[in-house]
Amino acid sequence: MPLLDYLLVALVTGAPIILAALGEAIVERSGRVNLGVEGIMAFSASASVLVASTTGSPIAGLLGGMLAGLLISTVYLIPVIVLKMDQIVVGLILSLAGLGLADLLASLGHVVGPSIPQGSLTHQALILATATLPLAVWVALYKTLLGVELRAIGFDEVAARERGLRVDLIRGAAVLLEGALVGLAGAYMALVLYGGKYFSGITGGWGWLAIGSVILGYWHPLGVAIAAYTIGLLLTLRPLLASLGLGILATISPYIAVIIALALISIISTKKPHIRPPKVM
Repeated sequence: MPLLDYLLVALVTGAPIILAALGEAIVERSGRVNLGVEGIMAFSASASVLVASTTGSPIAGLLGGMLAGLLISTVYLIPVIVLKMDQIVVGLILSLAGLGLADLLASLGHVVGPSIPQGSLTHQALILATATLPLAVWVALYKTLLGVELRAIGFDEVAARERGLRVDLIRGAAVLLEGALVGLAGAYMALVLYGGKYFSGITGGWGWLAIGSVILGYWHPLGVAIAAYTIGLLLTLRPLLASLGLGILATISPYIAVIIALALISIISTKKPHIRPPKVM
């Protein structure tokens, strides 16, 4: 396969990671971290197949996946933003609960539905939206008043509250926006990458790769998109590595790359304390 084809296929493969990572980046810019991305993706994938199978419309399935992501995000929003519970514990619970609820939905019998063929107009629109979303998020975060407020909250929550910023409201909106984007990512996996099918373990750790992409991209939407795309490229190269007799390496290479990169970033941040991420309190 020519290099250009690999690069294009990497965008198709990495699209759900890009979407989920951008959603998580917005939340982390507000000073919170949601470790439930994997569960949200899985639940949304299952819900999208259920809706697509019931209605006969894959577009309805996409919308159903986004709505499912919004709904299950309240499992994080209410305890963490409203009740001030531990965000790490809640995120891990959400990750596990989402995986379980996804299989529960599938047990209703809707595991195969109409798909969105790769190369179709709908798929092209999704890819175009994915490619332009990083720039849109950058504009929203750095060129709008709401984006400035969100970043200010993530930088110093106490000062933001003293200045009358709507901390909880903005964080809640960020969590819901993340839910919609991660929900779309899960629906994309089921309806596009897997041909309208849901199966247990469909996300395969990609939600965690999305969280890692946020750190690799150093919380900047363009950097996050590049990191997520690079992971998508590694995933695309797996068949090539497998054909060379490197089957195990083909499976674990994206995860190894994330771990190595995170270690390097940790070292760089320690040596250069003026380069720091948003505060996750």
